[in-house]
Formats: sequence, C-alpha cells, structure tokens
Amino acid sequence: MADAKLSREHALALLHKLGHDDEFRARFQKNPVAGLHEVGVPKHTVAALPPESITVDQLPDKESFRRRHEEVSLSTASEHSCMVFPTVWFGPENQAQK
Repeated sequence: MADAKLSREHALALLHKLGHDDEFRARFQKNPVAGLHEVGVPKHTVAALPPESITVDQLPDKESFRRRHEEVSLSTASEHSCMVFPTVWFGPENQAQK
C-alpha cells in the first residue's frame, strides 16, 4: 500500500493549530496520532502514514508552523511534502530545505 498523505485541508488545519494553540501543541507532542484525529484526519489515513512521519521528538517553534501555513495556503499545488518532525517541509519534492 502506498503511504498516505494529508489532504491540503488537514495539513492547513494541523499547521494552524501547531502555529497558534499551545494546548494543542502539548497534546500533539505527547500523542501525534490523537492530534491528527483532533484536526479531522480519518483513522484509516493516520493508520497508513509512515510511522516515522508521526514520531515527534521536539516540535519546531510556532513561527515555523505559521510560515509553512502561509506558504501552503498561498500555494496552488494540490500536494505538499512533509518531512519527519522536527523539520517540516511543504514544497516541491525535488528541493531540499536548507
């Protein structure tokens, strides 16, 4: 089975919550799966995500998520790539974040 991906809507919701909501950030840090469910990601999608993509050691600062949210919301791309936390990359898959 191919790895699951978050929809644009779910990615934006997650980025917004991680960029603005301290209580959500604390919950997500402790239990990323529950955090994904909280923003509406279906259980079957979460179950199909690569395990390394939902392992959180330390979240980036809120401003990092706010910038990514703005980039994704202004983008016309239908898919965005996300690297494993704590580095999050939403952009063309053939470019590395520096």
